[in-house]
Amino acid sequence: MEKNSSLTWKEKITKYLKNYFKNLNLPLYITFILVAIGLFLLDYFTKAWAYDNLSSTEVVDFIPGFLSFVLVGNKGAAFGSFSGLSYVLVPLSAIASLALLFWLLFHFSHKELTLNIGVVLMFSGAAGNLVDRIGYWAQSGRYVDGVIDFLKFTFWPSFPVCNIADYCLTIGIVVLVVGVILKYVKASKRDKQIEEVQSTTFSEEQKREDIDMTSKLAALENKEENPDDSQENPE
Repeated sequence: MEKNSSLTWKEKITKYLKNYFKNLNLPLYITFILVAIGLFLLDYFTKAWAYDNLSSTEVVDFIPGFLSFVLVGNKGAAFGSFSGLSYVLVPLSAIASLALLFWLLFHFSHKELTLNIGVVLMFSGAAGNLVDRIGYWAQSGRYVDGVIDFLKFTFWPSFPVCNIADYCLTIGIVVLVVGVILKYVKASKRDKQIEEVQSTTFSEEQKREDIDMTSKLAALENKEENPDDSQENPE
């Protein structure tokens, strides 16, 4: 314990990374990273397609009665919230993207798949919209009108027009919350099992101590009632 506490922060990081990659499920790890990259690219290229082929004045039916395409510039966050606050949204999106990327790269665990799925979805969504927000902040190229949204559910007219990144974020948050709840439930069950084992062990030890004490008391009472037979009687 003292030896570990004397390590420098660089040595601690090096030790952590060695143990981390040594115990890593590499195929699953690479799969999750590729999925994250794939979702990011899917969001990027569908936005580029939407900007080049759609109009803000014409709704194109993709699945009649269910899904349509229409070009909308979103100057805020997901689903149009916090409009016009790019100076806040860009730093927050960047911090969130880096934090999620750090988790995915250096805190991945095959034992927490639900959490990792949530992180992958959230990272892809956050990074996808971050590109648009930086472009809008710089007033560059296709991003002059804000984040590119184009997915419209025609069966729900009041639902905001959005993009793939928005859905990655939304679904990712839900999955992450479910993962946290499952992790808490699992930890609670494990703690309960440990308490039961400790309680059982304590009960068995206490039972043995009680038996020993009862035997000693019985022997003492017997000795008081019957003097030692080895004592010689006077003639």
